[in-house]
Amino acid sequence: MNTRRTKPLIPLFSGRWARVGLSVLLTTLAFVGAQAQTAGEGIANPPRDTNKELRTNKWSIYAQGGLSWANGVWYQNFDAKSSYKQSPAVGGGIDFTIRPWIRVGADYLWSRYRREQRFSVIDNKVMPIKTYGNYMMNTHNIKLGVQFNFMEFWPARKAQWFNIWLGTGLGGTLARGNEYGMWINNTKTENGTSSSIGSDANISNDGTVTITGNVSTRNRHENFDKLYIPATLHIEADVSRRFTVGVKGEMDWLLNRKEVAPKHLIYALATVRYNFVPSRARKQRDYYDGEIAALNDRANSLRQEADSEKARADQEAQLRRNAQQQNADLQRQLDDCQNSRKAVVATPEHYVQFAHNSSYMSREEMDRLRSFARSVKGEKLTVVAEASTPGTSDYNQLLSERRMKRVVDVLIKEGFAPQDIQPQTAIGSKEGKKAAEGRRVTIKVKK
Repeated sequence: MNTRRTKPLIPLFSGRWARVGLSVLLTTLAFVGAQAQTAGEGIANPPRDTNKELRTNKWSIYAQGGLSWANGVWYQNFDAKSSYKQSPAVGGGIDFTIRPWIRVGADYLWSRYRREQRFSVIDNKVMPIKTYGNYMMNTHNIKLGVQFNFMEFWPARKAQWFNIWLGTGLGGTLARGNEYGMWINNTKTENGTSSSIGSDANISNDGTVTITGNVSTRNRHENFDKLYIPATLHIEADVSRRFTVGVKGEMDWLLNRKEVAPKHLIYALATVRYNFVPSRARKQRDYYDGEIAALNDRANSLRQEADSEKARADQEAQLRRNAQQQNADLQRQLDDCQNSRKAVVATPEHYVQFAHNSSYMSREEMDRLRSFARSVKGEKLTVVAEASTPGTSDYNQLLSERRMKRVVDVLIKEGFAPQDIQPQTAIGSKEGKKAAEGRRVTIKVKK
């Protein structure tokens, strides 16, 4: 193998493709600078479609394809086809995004590079003479890498869909190739001796000379396996929550190349990525399911609070009624004391107090009624029974009649004749009394 270079290497940043690539990169950086403005808290919700939501502990897979270049190949181009300057490249990979600013992954990339030699001038001084050469090398690149999101310097930017990833890592290249060449060789045989015919060869006319022309072809196989250090620039844009498109530039520095492997492998690729994240519809459904569940929990909590407040209000109402009853009893006892102290003789009068919605007398009321009956024994009495306003008129009428009957029965047992207790009147709730003063039977002594 002749590794001596007879022509300078192709400059890395020369040619139309390099100029186009640099123009696209500079335009993209200018666009990013215009878009990377802080957006504050005005991000849509839900779903938010932010990097924090889409790129935290998420897997993704991607396909990539484009062009590749090999720099520093020992086999030089001579009058080669222009298409040999770049070659196809395809592959794919998988990434795990730990946080919006960092992801790790692995990828595979197949590419090839070719060289061609077409000699416009043949040096015929040395035989055999090479007339054509073609060199092709297929490379299989596998790498593990880590990438950092440059755009996360602006985590609250408006353009959450736009990201620039800078990456490196460690990879291995498995290269398998072939060199094909054509040679010609002219020889002369004179006096039993064969030698190559060059430009300075002399042929004598005195003897017999045999001239022979040969054309030969050769295939030589070559391979190498090298480690390399990659550097990548990956510009991506989300077209949906799950799909991302991008452009990727990569340069690989091959280690321990020993003048066989190229110095660099360069790639310009387009990528399509699928992100394993929930769809917008599913995200919205989960969000609103959670909101509905939270509202249901809140409604149940409020309902329990309302029930507790109602029970407390009922308890306070009952306590208030009991207090009113006690107050009425105390007031009645006070009235009795004041009436007993009066020196002026008035028309004797007594009333029997009943509980709400009841026609039964308490033990205290029974004792008071008997004491009054004994004090006015032999007199003529009148009886008026009442009911308070709560309830229907018919019901209150019947209630007052039952109360009157209870009182009359006690008076008869204490020695009064039925004709001595006239008139007996039950007026129900006609007087419109609401509280304890409407739940009485009033007994008066006739003058």
